[in-house]
Amino acid sequence: MDDCFFDVVVVGGGPVGLLLAAELRTAGSSVLLVERRSEVDATVKAGVLGPLAVEALERRGLRGQLAEVEQERFRQAMRTAAAAAGVSDPELLPKSAVRFGPTNHFAGLEYLEPARVKGSQRRRMAVDQRALELILADHARRLGADIRREHELTGLHQDGDGVTASVRSPGGQLEIRCAFLVGCDGGHSSVRKLLGIDFVGTGATLTGRQAVVELADPAALRLGWHRTDQGMLAYGLGVNRVFTVEFTGPPAAKDEPVTLAEMQDSMRRTSGVDVELLSVKAPTRFTDNARQAAEYRRGRVFLAGDAAHVHPPFGAQGLNVGLLDAVNLGWKLGAAVAGWAPDGLLDSYAAERHPAGRRLMDSTRAQTALMRPDAQTGALRDLFARLMRFDDVNEHLWNLLTGLDERYDLGDEHPLVGSLCPNWKLLLRESGPRETGPEDTGLATDVAELMRGGRGLLLDLTGAPPVGWSQHVDTVRVVPDTSGLDVGGTEAASYAELQATSALLLRPDGCIAWAGTPGDGSSPQVSLLDALRRWFGATV
Repeated sequence: MDDCFFDVVVVGGGPVGLLLAAELRTAGSSVLLVERRSEVDATVKAGVLGPLAVEALERRGLRGQLAEVEQERFRQAMRTAAAAAGVSDPELLPKSAVRFGPTNHFAGLEYLEPARVKGSQRRRMAVDQRALELILADHARRLGADIRREHELTGLHQDGDGVTASVRSPGGQLEIRCAFLVGCDGGHSSVRKLLGIDFVGTGATLTGRQAVVELADPAALRLGWHRTDQGMLAYGLGVNRVFTVEFTGPPAAKDEPVTLAEMQDSMRRTSGVDVELLSVKAPTRFTDNARQAAEYRRGRVFLAGDAAHVHPPFGAQGLNVGLLDAVNLGWKLGAAVAGWAPDGLLDSYAAERHPAGRRLMDSTRAQTALMRPDAQTGALRDLFARLMRFDDVNEHLWNLLTGLDERYDLGDEHPLVGSLCPNWKLLLRESGPRETGPEDTGLATDVAELMRGGRGLLLDLTGAPPVGWSQHVDTVRVVPDTSGLDVGGTEAASYAELQATSALLLRPDGCIAWAGTPGDGSSPQVSLLDALRRWFGATV
């Protein structure tokens, strides 16, 4: 390796590490990513991107690639459904015959999508983790991240000036110096263990298995989630994906490959059907081990993703929470490297993301409890299913699993401050923002397009500039006069809040850091200048 110093070393090349590396490059930091695996993990993992993760990736220009993956997955689902129905042309199938896309379920109990969400811009996407890793690896490399596979962290030492990482590579042992190091290296994180950070939580009580399978008789199993006396089975999640849960304790041979016979036996036990498998692809095991790092930061070393929190894969939440860890931390570390980070900015990462990890673990623990195959759980499950007939319960579950109701505590009671901004559509006036470009001449654009460069964004929504808006802050893009804001699909409460808002300040991670009200251009608690100082190091 030619260079022995990088601004940041990222340990772990899964989606969280790759997105973090890309965010750091967007912020101008030099990045080395080390990953012990030689190739992208092919086992079945997350299959859905939540709306907050989708919006974060849209802000970095990845919307088109995500859509292509989702469309191909839909075409594959059509072909599979056609084969099961004995139809030669998938186009002849009615849409009702194809089970595709994210399923709204809590512990396998399907709930209705809240009425206010239908047609919303804030939607989930059927993009699997492996496809996402390939997209993010290409994205990070194009931005200039140095990605080294078959490189494994073996030690680290930090001092007041930086971190020294010891890395085993195919060419021998390397000593790499960096200003900061981030562990994105999974539930068995070497970084966390080397730091001696406690991983607190609850141990495993079940064995889960999932894979993409081919059945000898495609009609042998019903699609959807099914709880039986032996556990849980879900079939048809995505394309021929099967998921089993048995409450017999953790797997005895957790490191051994999952065989066709093991997957078939588990499916037979949990379904009560004598199914026959012709093939199994990308099989994996999991448990309900749920733990969280006691610290997300120690000195110049940080933890993100599964290195900071592990849980059972119920509700399609973990990948999304990890990606949001990356976008929250990336711009803050980039600011520290660039020298403009205000006091306390790096500490805000743990303050904001630790509660999100705790909420994730509590949600998956509750789902685990509702899956158990005993009579008491059955009674509780029936009660829960009846409660799910109420719209308010469905809305709460939607918010719980997507994180759309979460707000970072920024010390401002304005109802929008601390939330992650939707990808609102904008119409810019002829005067245009401070910068020139094709989107700055009265044309329609959106928040994601305006934030592609990774800076903050100050939006004037009324044509009456808020107090302090003209202050020059290189790290914030100013759009001084927008004539239109399309909030289609936004819930009524947020729409009402926007109607009473004159300006918005967004951080690079999409968080609304300040909202102005008509008149003095400031919210009751925090002025725009105070917000600029706090998040962007602005000076008067």
